[in-house]
Amino acid sequence: MFHGGIFAWLAYFFYRSYGLDELQIGLALLGYGIPGLLLGPLLGKLADHYGRQRIIPLGLFLGALTVLLLSQNLNFAASCVLVALLSLGFDLSHPLFAAIVTTFSAQKGAATGLFAFFLFSGYGLGSLLLSLIINIGLESAFQVFGGCLLLAAICSIFVFRKEK
Repeated sequence: MFHGGIFAWLAYFFYRSYGLDELQIGLALLGYGIPGLLLGPLLGKLADHYGRQRIIPLGLFLGALTVLLLSQNLNFAASCVLVALLSLGFDLSHPLFAAIVTTFSAQKGAATGLFAFFLFSGYGLGSLLLSLIINIGLESAFQVFGGCLLLAAICSIFVFRKEK
């Protein structure tokens, strides 16, 4: 939900903050997929080695930190790097949540379908929630979302502490 809310509004953020056109916005957001593409196998090995108890909170903390920094309207290059780091935070938590969901049932197809349903419903819900508070200002809305994710990251330490 968090990433769906933020990512849905990043194009507007780049348009408003830096006056980019559609092509430039697309190029600025290109960094969002790069960490998963380049580091996917390494992230999987880290999760296997250190477990979800460390990787998921790290991903959530990284996501919170990047959005809180994006809300500060840093320069364009820094914002592009932060978009890539936001993606890394997502990659550290998202695939591991998929693994958690598939442990719920021996029917992997049903569990994966349920996961996809909640994933995309969360994307839409996150975007909707951010749109409901956007009138406080984009930066303030990013700060609210970043603060909420920071609380979720802290909670995840306790939720996943018994994971091996």
